[in-house]
Amino acid sequence: MSDAPVQAESVAPEAAPVEAPASGGAVPEASAAPTGAPAPTAADDPWPTVEWDSWDGEVDSLPEQYHESAQGISNWYRQDFDEKSSEIDNLRAMYAAMLSEQEDPRIGEMTTKLEELQGQFDSRNKEYEELQAKLIQTEDHAVEDYVTRFWKDHQELKEDPEKLAQLSLLLADNEELGGMWDGYVAAQLVYLSEDAAKIAVEAKKNGVPDDYALKLAMAHAQLEEANAQPTPEEIAVAQKQAAAEAKAKAPRAGAKITNGATGSSRPQVAKKSMGDASSFDEMRLLAARRAFSMHNGGRR
Repeated sequence: MSDAPVQAESVAPEAAPVEAPASGGAVPEASAAPTGAPAPTAADDPWPTVEWDSWDGEVDSLPEQYHESAQGISNWYRQDFDEKSSEIDNLRAMYAAMLSEQEDPRIGEMTTKLEELQGQFDSRNKEYEELQAKLIQTEDHAVEDYVTRFWKDHQELKEDPEKLAQLSLLLADNEELGGMWDGYVAAQLVYLSEDAAKIAVEAKKNGVPDDYALKLAMAHAQLEEANAQPTPEEIAVAQKQAAAEAKAKAPRAGAKITNGATGSSRPQVAKKSMGDASSFDEMRLLAARRAFSMHNGGRR
């Protein structure tokens, strides 16, 4: 980059002739230019021409109108100069190390940066492992609490092997059943009919959440139950049929008179019972007759 000063040429406008004041008043003097700044060609010019050959290189020595632009240009070149100067210093150090058979200084710098990055990585990795361990511990506690609460709410399932087997299938990752089901939803599905459970499974396969799939299945089960209830007409027909069957089974009036008759056609005198005996001997006699009658196939 050349350090030669930039020359700028501009044509100053011709100064208008200044007329002498009519009276003997003093003419105001122009403001003095900063030290080291070239004198402008016209004091009343808003952007006066600068004699760059005589500029000392300081922004403050320029007219105030040029300060902002000159400062911006100076900053840009200063930054560019610093970058190139740093690059030159690095190259100088590298060639000096090569000439003296020493290690390339860039290797040391890169090694230092690598160690710093490795330290940051190890620190972050340790934090990640600690967070992961806490997450696993939290998940384990949540699962344990969930299982404990589930079996507390569904103790009857443990005593029903058939329902327990159905529950195990729903809790497994079975694609035929739509995947893994929520435990509480599955515990209700096992008590529904097979058709209602199929409704829930198909809904889950189509992307319906478990709780809404259960609601569809329960609605289907309620509809099945409603359809299974007899209509008033069917109830009336059943009542009439039951009355007819009861009437057909009722005994005839004549059959009531001979109900309990034996094969003998002879009239029988009413036998005394043990309560009719008037003495102990008579009770013993009645008991002997009764035993004899039962031994010969007679009635009690």
